[in-house]
Amino acid sequence: MQADFKVGDRIDRVVVVAKKVRRNFSGGTFLLFQFSDKDGSMKGVMWDPPVEVEESVRASDVVRITGEIQEYQGSLQIKVGAMEKMDSEEYNPSLFLPVSGRDVEEIYIAILNLIESIHNDDLRNLLNTIFGNAGFKKNFLQAPAAKGWHHAYIGGLAEHVHDMAQFAMRAADIYPEVDRDVLFAGVLLHDLGKIQELAVTNHIDYSDRGRLLGHITMGVELLDEYLRGLERFPRELELHLKHLILSHHGTLENGSPILPMTVEALLLHYLDNLDAQVRGTLQVLERGGEGNWTEYVRLLDRFIYRGAGDGTPDERGMGG
Repeated sequence: MQADFKVGDRIDRVVVVAKKVRRNFSGGTFLLFQFSDKDGSMKGVMWDPPVEVEESVRASDVVRITGEIQEYQGSLQIKVGAMEKMDSEEYNPSLFLPVSGRDVEEIYIAILNLIESIHNDDLRNLLNTIFGNAGFKKNFLQAPAAKGWHHAYIGGLAEHVHDMAQFAMRAADIYPEVDRDVLFAGVLLHDLGKIQELAVTNHIDYSDRGRLLGHITMGVELLDEYLRGLERFPRELELHLKHLILSHHGTLENGSPILPMTVEALLLHYLDNLDAQVRGTLQVLERGGEGNWTEYVRLLDRFIYRGAGDGTPDERGMGG
């Protein structure tokens, strides 16, 4: 954040209040701040703050600030002239959060094209109803697929679903006995509840409903809402779709209330886990670092070997 400014620059910027401290001086009151966005952080000071700033602005709030860059004890800081607290709908979360490096609009078009390839009329109609909804599209393209492991960024859910669909196409070719249409539908619907489970503001966290119910339960609820809007939908197919959502974590200890009991459900679970673990591992490797190994990855209970500096394994470090 500091690299963008020099002394005397005027500033008008949307930032997160990382820290707020009240101080008194002989002439009144001032507030000390730590502001941040995805470019970094910077300290700030506001002299004689208005009552609404003192009372309503808290740490982790998003605010719009105007002011001037000044130097204090050898470092740049913002002398805040005005501050306005912002509601979540008034700013773009990408100001503070990592964003998919891929074009999510293109991903969405690819998903719509996959839906058109589904032969089952009932499934195709249901999926077109869901993915053709403008409100759903906006929420889907903003949603991460997780809070902190795989695809934990804006657009992550769209990436995850799209890449799983690519795996599913190949799997259906290898296993022609699998109901391709049902498998595709399961891929597109399995994480439907993530849209409501994860709240995306200036950070990614669980919503209250998400923490209380979880995305598996919420996914079945959302599916029910869309099914109620259709005139007829085969009962057997409805049961299979709900089973796919409920069982996609694979085991009871991993959060699924029921084990996969169809070949499509079993395959969906493995495709989901494959994409999640490989993408999560790649993200760890992309973070860089020193040495031949990543930091300890608690979720996988291991270190990940990134390779020796010359591109060949270090035999002394590989055992023997």
